[in-house]
Amino acid sequence: MLDNFFKEVKAEFKSALIKRNHPFKYLTLSTVDEKDMPQSRTIVLREIHDNLDCIIFTDSRTSKVHQLANNSQACLLAYHPKKMLQLKLNGNLYPIDDPSEIKRLFQMVGEKAMKDYTTCSIPGTSISNPDNVNYTVRNENHFLPLQFVPDQWEVLQLKRPNHLRALFERENNWEGQWMVP
Repeated sequence: MLDNFFKEVKAEFKSALIKRNHPFKYLTLSTVDEKDMPQSRTIVLREIHDNLDCIIFTDSRTSKVHQLANNSQACLLAYHPKKMLQLKLNGNLYPIDDPSEIKRLFQMVGEKAMKDYTTCSIPGTSISNPDNVNYTVRNENHFLPLQFVPDQWEVLQLKRPNHLRALFERENNWEGQWMVP
């Protein structure tokens, strides 16, 4: 039963890349800042590899990138409201530095999203008016793909008569352990 539960959850997670408006497409990413304070933000899931590593995109100048230089530990949190399914993935987040991989991933960025990586000022910089954002040209961008390497998947399925909760760990070849919900 536990193996099937994990297979179903993985399939649901991977369907976020296929099904339009899937709730797992937008995840909460938490990192730890230099004052050991958790920092959370919503990110877009871009790829899921067979080994369950995930790819997300960011501007290389964001605070999350600076935080990762000090502490690569991160958490991804997802919730599917219709299925009442919560996923909490703990692991590490690393900048991708392979030029060919960066090029491949950059090709996935659409024209409308391109401006997210081409602001002249660093994301989070104060401005007097939302119309006061200046952009560089496309080939002068700050695009940075990040690879999330999960160590644990904690899954909570709210249902009756009993909720289901399990922990799956990479070091145990993703074998799971049931937990009290």
